[in-house]
Amino acid sequence: MTLGILGGDLRYKFLYNMLLDEGYTVYIYNNKYISNTNNINNLDIFFENIDVLVVPIPFTKNNLDVFSIENETIDINLIIEKIINFNIKVFFGGAISENIITKLKNYNVKIFDFFLDDSIAILNAIPTAEGAIQTAMEKSLRTLFDSKCLVLGYGRCGKVLSSMLNGIGANVDVTYRKDEDFAYIKSYSLNPINISNLNNVIGSYNFIFNTIPCKILSEPLLKLINKDTLIIDLASAPGGLDYNFARELNLCAISCPNLPGRVAPYTAGEILKNKILNEIKSL
Repeated sequence: MTLGILGGDLRYKFLYNMLLDEGYTVYIYNNKYISNTNNINNLDIFFENIDVLVVPIPFTKNNLDVFSIENETIDINLIIEKIINFNIKVFFGGAISENIITKLKNYNVKIFDFFLDDSIAILNAIPTAEGAIQTAMEKSLRTLFDSKCLVLGYGRCGKVLSSMLNGIGANVDVTYRKDEDFAYIKSYSLNPINISNLNNVIGSYNFIFNTIPCKILSEPLLKLINKDTLIIDLASAPGGLDYNFARELNLCAISCPNLPGRVAPYTAGEILKNKILNEIKSL
C-alpha cells in the first residue's frame, strides 16, 4: 500500500523516514518539516497516489478545519469527501468524531483513531511524563528532589508521571476516586489523596501536575493554591483549569498538551509507525 501524510507535526517527519526505511512509498501534503520530491502541492494529485491516509493528531481542534496545516485552511468535510471519492482504503488519525467514523464506515473505509488505542496512550505516557518533568525543571527555581508534588489523576499518564517523580526523590501525592487506585498508589509508595479532599491540601504543594481532561482546578481551588506553586497542565484543550482566573491570581500555570510530538518526536513517530504497520499488515 502507498501511504499519504497530510500535515502533522515534527513526529511525522520521523514517521515518514521510518516508513521509507520499511520499504513503503509515502507522499506528503503540507508538512513543513518534510521537504523532498514526494511532497505534492495539489490535493487531488495527492489523493490519487495513495491508499492509506494519515492525518494530524488531533485531526481537528475546532470541528471545522484540519489541524496542523501550514499556511492553508482545509475543511475537514473536504478531506472526508476526497477519502470517499478517491477510494482511500485506510484512514489513521487522532480524535476523529463519531459522525465521521460512521460516515466513512458506510464506504468500507478502515478507520484507526490513535486517541482510542490504549497501547499508544500507554507508550505516549512515557514522553509525556518526561516532558512534564523537563518543563518543571526549566520553569522552576527549585529542584523536584525533596519538593512536594501533586499529581491530579491516576490514569495512564498519572501512573507513569507519579512513578518518575517518586524515582527522582520528590514527595508525591496522587489523587484518586476509586478504592482500587488508592491501593495501587499506596503499593507504589506514593501518598493517596481523595479528590474530594483537595481543598484541604492544595495550598501545600510546590508543583501541581494535572492529567485530568476537564477543569478540575476551578476558581475555589485556584484561590487556595500558593502563589509560588508551578502548575503544569497536561490535559488536552481546553485544559484542566481556568487560565484567565489563574492569571488574575498571578499563578504560574503552563499548558503542555501534545508533549510526545514536541519533546520526543522520534519516539512518538516510532510509536505511530509500529501501530500503522501492524494494522496495515493485518488487513
